[in-house]
Amino acid sequence: MNQLTLRQIPEPLASTLRQKAVESGTSLNKTIISVLKKALNLDQVSTGSHTPRRDLNSVFSRPWTKKESAEFKKNTAPFERIDTEMWK
Repeated sequence: MNQLTLRQIPEPLASTLRQKAVESGTSLNKTIISVLKKALNLDQVSTGSHTPRRDLNSVFSRPWTKKESAEFKKNTAPFERIDTEMWK
């Protein structure tokens, strides 16, 4: 395994990472690795592989914001229309 050293981490970031570690009951190191993997879409990739995930779990496995929900409804509205000419 590789090791990295990070310097000059802004206090709000460090504090948030520490809080996330406490909330998840994992070490700070494991928390940071998890956050990095998710941010880089590598959280389901097997060791040694760098192929990013292409599924939609990262979108559908968390609550959406009101903005995301409205955007989804707007973008999927055309699928609700029935083209009667096509079905004759």
